[in-house]
Amino acid sequence: MSCDFAIADASVAQNKLLADIASKFSVTDEHLADVATEVHRYLANGLEGDNVPHGLPSRVSYIKKGIAEDIREAKKSEGLALGLTINTSANRLKVASVKFVNNAPDIINKQVFYMTKGIPSASQLFEEAATHIAQFVNTHNLVTDSSQIPLGVTIDLPLEETSKIGGRVACDTRGCDPFFMNVDIAQSLSSALLKRHLPVRVTSTTNCVISTMVAAQHHFQTTCAALILNHGINASYYEAASKISKISGSDLVGSNAKVAINTELARFGENSVVIQSTMWDHRIDRESGNTGYHIFEKLVADKYLGEIVRNLITDFLDARLIFPKDADVSTFSEPYTFFTSYMTIMEDTSDDLREVGDLLDTGFNVKTSYVDRQIVRALCRIVTMRAAKLVGAAVAGVVRKATEAMDKPAQAVVSISGQLTEMNQPYVGCTIKTAQELLSKMNLEEAVFNVLGEDGYTVGAALCSFSS
Repeated sequence: MSCDFAIADASVAQNKLLADIASKFSVTDEHLADVATEVHRYLANGLEGDNVPHGLPSRVSYIKKGIAEDIREAKKSEGLALGLTINTSANRLKVASVKFVNNAPDIINKQVFYMTKGIPSASQLFEEAATHIAQFVNTHNLVTDSSQIPLGVTIDLPLEETSKIGGRVACDTRGCDPFFMNVDIAQSLSSALLKRHLPVRVTSTTNCVISTMVAAQHHFQTTCAALILNHGINASYYEAASKISKISGSDLVGSNAKVAINTELARFGENSVVIQSTMWDHRIDRESGNTGYHIFEKLVADKYLGEIVRNLITDFLDARLIFPKDADVSTFSEPYTFFTSYMTIMEDTSDDLREVGDLLDTGFNVKTSYVDRQIVRALCRIVTMRAAKLVGAAVAGVVRKATEAMDKPAQAVVSISGQLTEMNQPYVGCTIKTAQELLSKMNLEEAVFNVLGEDGYTVGAALCSFSS
């Protein structure tokens, strides 16, 4: 993706506005290095205690780095396990059955279920989930004897693990989500499964970014970090228990264990001295339901990227610099109508940018000129490049922290999962490239990046179920 966004046939005014936007979204190498450094500092501060002003939550998981070896040694991998992903942002559940094939985990069956809209309570959500699990188990004839099938649950919300099996959605600076208030996920789902007399037992509860890291370890044993690129964003890594001050009183104190840390990377940027937000970012933040929080996520995550592009298009509309003057452009005034999935049009390299034109015609009922299509493609590229570079910088900070926890120097392996890995490959490629360049400047060895796709955390959930 070129950094020169000038359009040959565009007017001076069009190119001027495009150049102004590009300059405001530009991030220098020095700025990216500062982001990586500050993420590293936030991670270190988060190990000191909860709610540290310049720290990330850094939630400590019961999952330890040796989980892959433990599963193999126990020979539990000879059996079948279920993984359940609760994707609240997409209002869906994914169930998968996982077995080991040639000593590696493999999905045998999978199915996606959509949750009923407007479901009134968490207890009813788990009742619905249990119904879908029963349907999945019966459809695929998974019950062959009287033995119970272990089920690992993973969720895309902040999770406070309360035991090796259970966990509650955590409170953060915005308070507690009333929908999940005081709800133990494992206990609630187990109760719903019991009513249906299913031979399925919940044996683990994790956040999606932890389960992604566990899944990756079965492909690359030296996996030390994971990144989720979904509706939101998150990262995890393995930390030495001896460096976690806030776990005083835990049985981990004084141990040599390496434990999984759920960083809650989306929270980065609150009280940051290096995040540079544009006026469009401020607008997104102001109009969101959590103004002042999750600043970094609003710059880089799937939930917001399309909305940033829509705001930029409206600036061109207000300046009368795009689309026919008699076009009905009212749809562009409606928030979140330009979906992030539309941004794949930035890869359109056809002579007439037909894919861009078809999208604007069918999605917004607007007939466009070639210059119009070039402008929209350029805006998608500008927003994507900034987001990907910032995420790459954050990943470099996470990898630096993870390598410091290693017993001996080794090449870091980072796993990436989530829908953006399949929906926007230029984003992923730019993220990896930026991270590698920054790691080199830190005098660290380049990392290996392992892209698992959207199924990664569901496989990881099933694997976690073996570990109990």
